[in-house]
This record gives sequence, C-alpha cells and structure tokens, in this order.
Amino acid sequence: MTFLTPRWLSIAAFSTLWMLLLGTLGCTPYLPRYDYEIEPDPTRLEYVIGPGDIIDIRQWKNPDVSGRVRVFPDGNIAVPLLGQVQAAGLTARLLREKLAKGLEKFIAQGSDMQTLTVGVDEFQSYVISIVGEVTQPGHYQPGHYVTVLDAIGLAHGLTPYAKGERMFILRRATGAQRKIPISYPGLTTGKHPEMNLYLMRGDVLVVP
Repeated sequence: MTFLTPRWLSIAAFSTLWMLLLGTLGCTPYLPRYDYEIEPDPTRLEYVIGPGDIIDIRQWKNPDVSGRVRVFPDGNIAVPLLGQVQAAGLTARLLREKLAKGLEKFIAQGSDMQTLTVGVDEFQSYVISIVGEVTQPGHYQPGHYVTVLDAIGLAHGLTPYAKGERMFILRRATGAQRKIPISYPGLTTGKHPEMNLYLMRGDVLVVP
C-alpha cells in the first residue's frame, strides 16, 4: 500500500483544484466588455425619412393633393401644387409642417384643426446588411426595426463554422465607424439581453 505524505497531498489537491478551475473557465463563453447603454434605441426615436420610403399625404377635402408618394433617390418627393420637395432627412412631423406651410398659399388651413396629415407608409430606406457565416448573407429591407436576433433569423441562422461569440455590429454615426461586440451565446442563453440591440439603418452585422 502506498501512502502519500502531507506534501504530496497538498500538491495533488492543488493540481485538482487547478484542473477544475481551467475546466470551468473553458466552459464559460466569451463575453465582450462594452457599454451597450450608450447605443440608441431607434424605436424610441422619430423615424427619419430616407430615399425609397413611401409617404402617405392626406389633405382634408383635397384628393388632388392626397396620395402615396415615393421618396426619390435624391431625397425629393413630388407634391401637387408644390412640385419637388425635399423629404429625406426629415421626420414625418417636420415634413408635415413644411408641406402645410407651402400649401397654405393654395388651401385654407384652420389654426384650430390640422387638415393635413403625413405619415410613413413603407420603411423602404431601412436597410441592414448581414455578412459572414450565416446561411443567407446579404442586404435586407425588413420594413420595420429588427434586433440582432431578428437579423440572424432573417439570414436563416448561423453556419456550423460561425464563431458566434465574436460577432460584431459595424455602425457609422457622425461620420465615424464603430465596432459593437456581440456574443451569440450570451444572447441565446438569455443572460445578456442588453446585447440584443435594435439595428440602425445602414448597420452591418458581421459573423466571423
């Protein structure tokens, strides 16, 4: 029978503890360090009109002025009586104010009641891109805001070769591009919902 001395018992216990620690660390998914709170939530902001969007204009008792118009690539819309009007870069509220001011020369506008309404009917300028190890990479026009998980669903999921813990969003804001790290395991476990950001217009989701 072999007996271990106290010294060898200590070494064995330390080795066992170290192996358990390594095993635990190996099972822990990589989690990026990032302040996700600084990223905007587009669902809480007024939508900014862009080229391709369909605008619904309704002028009370004036069907000739009412209708659905598409924003041209140059950002303009064609409005009866006013001609070409710049719409891209404005919210629906600001565009309504702009059109109302132009139409007041032709149509009486009561101060106590808004007779002109403007809304975005189709969000065609909201385009995102999904590239890398997804089943169907490409450009998408979902017609509504989507989250990271929604976008992965649009692309029919990750491929078997995807490094989901190393995903990131490329986002251009105020002329500069920034990289937002995303961990797919962190999302799918439900432990890090803050990573499931809404994608902004023009965002690129990259799956290595």
